[in-house]
Amino acid sequence: MVNAPHRMIHFEPSLKRESPGRIQPLSEFGRFPSDQSCDISLKDVYIEQKSTSPSWYVPTPDRRWVIDPSVLPFRPGDYPVERTSRVIRGVDVDVISCRLSKCLQARSIEAKFSEEEAHVATCRNMNFVKFYIRLYSVKNEGGVLVELQRLCGDCVSFMKDCRALLDASEGVEKKVQAVEEQSLFLSMPISEMSFFKTATLPPVDEAEPVNMTADLLASNQSDSNLLGMESLSTLTDVNKTAKATAVLSAKRILCPEHEDNKTFNMHNYVMSLIIYTDECEERNSFYEGTAMEDHTMKLRNLAICSVANSLSLMVSEGHLFEALHSCCDWYKDVLVPQLVQDLSTAKEHPHDACYASRCLRSLAKSCRRCVDKIKIVGGLSALKAAQEVGQNEFALLEEDAKICHEIVQMSPIC
Repeated sequence: MVNAPHRMIHFEPSLKRESPGRIQPLSEFGRFPSDQSCDISLKDVYIEQKSTSPSWYVPTPDRRWVIDPSVLPFRPGDYPVERTSRVIRGVDVDVISCRLSKCLQARSIEAKFSEEEAHVATCRNMNFVKFYIRLYSVKNEGGVLVELQRLCGDCVSFMKDCRALLDASEGVEKKVQAVEEQSLFLSMPISEMSFFKTATLPPVDEAEPVNMTADLLASNQSDSNLLGMESLSTLTDVNKTAKATAVLSAKRILCPEHEDNKTFNMHNYVMSLIIYTDECEERNSFYEGTAMEDHTMKLRNLAICSVANSLSLMVSEGHLFEALHSCCDWYKDVLVPQLVQDLSTAKEHPHDACYASRCLRSLAKSCRRCVDKIKIVGGLSALKAAQEVGQNEFALLEEDAKICHEIVQMSPIC
């Protein structure tokens, strides 16, 4: 009797969607200063944390990946060499690892290094493409084999980083634009394309993609939720969609009482992903080593991205103060402390910290009360620490945190 093949089906409960309304005091909510610690000057807090917390030590880019040449292993011969590899001769392995570390920082690619496998770096770029960088000693011929292996994610995004890293390992330096993420497929904003300048869309057509995205977010299927968040981050980016559609998306995200939020409250859904951090950080061992391993983390990252895009758009249009007027207290008392907390975990989640600094920057430009709250909960010291992390590990974070710090520092207190 032959055993029939079978499949394992894993049923995952739908994402929690509820109003992220007023919550417990900040001391119970997260890792924020207590009322007593708020009396300490920001400078004293920064100096004290920097001297006592080991997480404040951040190696410089050229010392992040240290490899002992004497223990560099040979490559196993049980599977073919990846096509995304190069052999570097006449250069020590520590020089190559230094070059790669600098390139990873310049391209804002997260990298984790292990003491057990010092020759391996686990990487993830800003498009959530995961890949390995492995260094091997070449038998007989001498030299170092640099091999990249993609685990999951967009292949176009991977190849862009792959070519840059392989070139860097050979000593070829290329200037990287780290200030803004560049679109993989668009060379210019949608609104500047010739066909769009003459196009006129009725309000129904402008709202249709937003409503379709809301349907995806309301689904009980986790893959539909992710597709919906990817769509929402695109709809709030004026470089990738029509401005009228982007403004409507931004209003639905920022205004809980928006008339289009009656059937599905997009504000509650997106803000729940940001506020309920503990739920989003839970790891499911069932998905370990697969693309689904980072599912909830990616959802949250896209949520912060959408909020950052929305705030920035409304600031540029001059409507942010009006949009937040009815719920300013919620943004001040709930969202601002959460964003500062995201900055404090910049070493673990630098990409989230980038978007958090952009959100704070927009709020600081339009709301004086939010500026006060940022300073009270230690936002200046968190921005300074995030900037230091970005300087050594994530170039985009360095730029965003620096700009936000300057805006908050220059804003007067009410």
